[in-house]
This record gives sequence, C-alpha cells and structure tokens, in this order.
Amino acid sequence: MALIWKIPQFGLGNDTMNARERLQMTDDDITSHFDRFGYRVSIDQIAFVGETVDDFREARKRKWFRAGSLRKNEPGLLVIEDAQPRQGQRTRDIIVISLGPTRIVMGIEIKPGAPPLAPGDAICRYALAMEWPIPEPPKPITAPKMVGSRA
Repeated sequence: MALIWKIPQFGLGNDTMNARERLQMTDDDITSHFDRFGYRVSIDQIAFVGETVDDFREARKRKWFRAGSLRKNEPGLLVIEDAQPRQGQRTRDIIVISLGPTRIVMGIEIKPGAPPLAPGDAICRYALAMEWPIPEPPKPITAPKMVGSRA
C-alpha cells in the first residue's frame, strides 16, 4: 500500500482545501493587515494564493510591464507602488503578505463582469498577470466538413 502525502500549499492531495481555507483568520483580521499600510480594502478585493512572495518578486522583475517602485521588500512582505503588471492594465499599488501557508494579495485587477476572485492554489496563479478575467464560454464543437461528392 502506497502512502500519499497531502500537501495543501502545493495544491496536491485534498482538492477542497484552497488557500483561503488554509488561513484560519477572520475577514477583519485579514483586512487589518492592509490597514497597517494605509489601504482600506474589502475581503472581496483580496486574493488568497498559494504562490510565494518570491514568485511575485520574480514576476515583477522579469515579467511585468512596469515594475513600479518598492516601498517594502522584506521576507514575507512586498509593497509595490505604481506597478503595471501588463500593458493596458491600470497602474496600481500591490501588496503581497505571507501569512504562513497562504499569501494575501491586494492589487489583482478584476475585470468588469468577472466572478469573485477564485481562492488561489497551484492551479490558480496571479503573480504573472495580476488579473482575474471574465471566464470565456466554451467554444462549440463543430463536426468536420466532408470534402468531395457522392457518386
């Protein structure tokens, strides 16, 4: 019999355990972390991710359109002002805070008409694009057209 380790921070094992569920804090406790830096946000504006703070540092350095300026760059904390992760996005401040098994992120661009932010995990990554788009409807499957004629 093989042993299967459940590693929620990597999205393996228990599929129902997302990044928000791993964080045993109230919504008010979570939003108070952003209050300390002068930002008033609601819980719906915060993304809960499994990505590390270093993932966001690396994405900022190598992938973002305009990296913005670092206000704080400490272990487990990243505060960036006037960043523009992708061309065409608005410029904004971004904060990434590590709270043990989960990181909380302010500054994800939520596209108009998009559903609420998904609780991040290994399959839901925000660092590179920093946006949450409207889900695209599935494309209809069309049967291949027959070429030629019957005799």
